[in-house]
Amino acid sequence: MNTNKFDVICNTVDNGIILINKNLEVKFWNRWLEIRTGINSKEIINKNLKDFYPQMDDKKLIRKITTALKLNSSTFYTPQISKFLLNIELSKVADKVFDEMQQSITITPYDIENELAIVYIYDTTILSEINYKLKEVKEEIEERNEELKLLFDTTMEAIIVFKDDKIKDCNQIALDLLNYKSKEALLKKDINDLNINILEKNHKKPIEITITREDKSSFKALVNIKNATIKSQSLRILTIIDITDIKRKENLLSEQTKLAAMGEMLGNIAHQWRQPLNIISITASSTKLKKEIDLLTDKMLTDALKLISETTEHLSNTIDVFKDFLKEDKEKSLFNLSQNMNNNISLIETILNENRIKVDLDLDNDIYLYNFSNEFSQAFINILHNASDALALKVNENELRLIKISTKKIDDCVIIEILDNAGGINKDIINKIFEPYFTTKHQYQGTGLGLYMTHKIIQSSMKGKISVKNDKFIFEDKEYKGAHFKIILKSDT
Repeated sequence: MNTNKFDVICNTVDNGIILINKNLEVKFWNRWLEIRTGINSKEIINKNLKDFYPQMDDKKLIRKITTALKLNSSTFYTPQISKFLLNIELSKVADKVFDEMQQSITITPYDIENELAIVYIYDTTILSEINYKLKEVKEEIEERNEELKLLFDTTMEAIIVFKDDKIKDCNQIALDLLNYKSKEALLKKDINDLNINILEKNHKKPIEITITREDKSSFKALVNIKNATIKSQSLRILTIIDITDIKRKENLLSEQTKLAAMGEMLGNIAHQWRQPLNIISITASSTKLKKEIDLLTDKMLTDALKLISETTEHLSNTIDVFKDFLKEDKEKSLFNLSQNMNNNISLIETILNENRIKVDLDLDNDIYLYNFSNEFSQAFINILHNASDALALKVNENELRLIKISTKKIDDCVIIEILDNAGGINKDIINKIFEPYFTTKHQYQGTGLGLYMTHKIIQSSMKGKISVKNDKFIFEDKEYKGAHFKIILKSDT
């Protein structure tokens, strides 16, 4: 090939191009690199790249070049910590995220006989900044969720304490809720004066009732009664939540949960798009270069176009799945359960991979449901997030982290089972995790809203049943223990 022609082509490409041998001796250094590194090609030609960039991972680069030459195929060099091969400082901008250019590197064989390869360097700083800012947005949404949860924990309950069926104490919220002007006015009352007919017995779970105030106005309330002993005194504690206010805020909680999930999805999609976008860029650049140096054959062109088409289709499919997740179901529709679950798993695949979680699927591909497909997606993803967080918290990275998912149909019932091997849920809280407004400090239970919303979707919207227990199971001849979620839905609801 004509050297001048090679120089002209490579110096017009808007990427860094280094012609290098496997000993890291530079044979060509294009204009793009001269401008960005400040190193003139005359200074670096026939010299070792390591001499100019002593901090670089030379062993890894040599290994990648050797592999590309041996296989006669392009390979990727993925920087692990610094996110760049050559430390190229960025111009001083006030709101910049990174000090050095973030890079994607591809190594392509050029002359196998002389052991020469081309190193392509792509500037991915903008994409990296977008990912960084998406992460910041996600963290901000999660922080707001925590603030909202704290607000509810400290202000939404009216508390009344009884001793010997007489009101001993109450908080200000109880006075406001029941329309009493002073605590003394309420403290004169006994248990029967409140006209709450469930106070005669204990209840394990909150109960929804109607409470009538002194002025005969009434409101729907969620009440709970517990016996307590304080300094040998037997007390009964009544908590009341005005559901009118909670119902208004419930939509906000649902929206906040959806926004947090959407932030995670955007991060996942950006992460999953990097490789396909690199493939398209590299294939196009390589095809253009081969054409300009008269090395492009019809087969090469056909293969390149096919690869670009398939990769583009993959990107398009990712968008379609994400759009389906964002849809608000207004009507029931017939959908394939297996396809729905696979699509949802693909949306959080990045999180599962980062947590090194294996997903074992045993799905009946012939099951169809006539129900709200998007609401099921939200419930299913909530359970997967719950399992993923539990595994990351409780199972070491060098051990198997497993989520087993199975579906089957018995008569007109569809049974969905989701198991993990995180050791199970604490027995003190396992019976409370679906309760409305229940919160826990355990990280793997998240904000306390996810499983409540899941329970609400399955039982209220989809008219199904959901339960959880700690269970043991066998996987690959080894016994494990973890949480076992079971969902039962009617196939024709």
